[in-house]
Amino acid sequence: MIVAGIKLTLLGMTVVFFFLLLLILFVKLSFRFLSQGSARELAEMEAAELNKKKRSFLRAEDTVLVAVISAAIAAHRARTMPGR
Repeated sequence: MIVAGIKLTLLGMTVVFFFLLLLILFVKLSFRFLSQGSARELAEMEAAELNKKKRSFLRAEDTVLVAVISAAIAAHRARTMPGR
């Protein structure tokens, strides 16, 4: 009875051990296959974020242009809406 329990315990531990080895192997293989795509995607995301930051800063000409457009809109509104 005790010998059968020990055999069952060893069999269970062996099955779990090999299952964990298989799981580790699968994770490592998937990392190798997917890491190249992930690195490329990460580089693209960083480049897009950098371009977004570059576009968000207004240059001196852009600031002047925004001021001129804002003044034109305000003048138009003042002329067309005298009740304000």
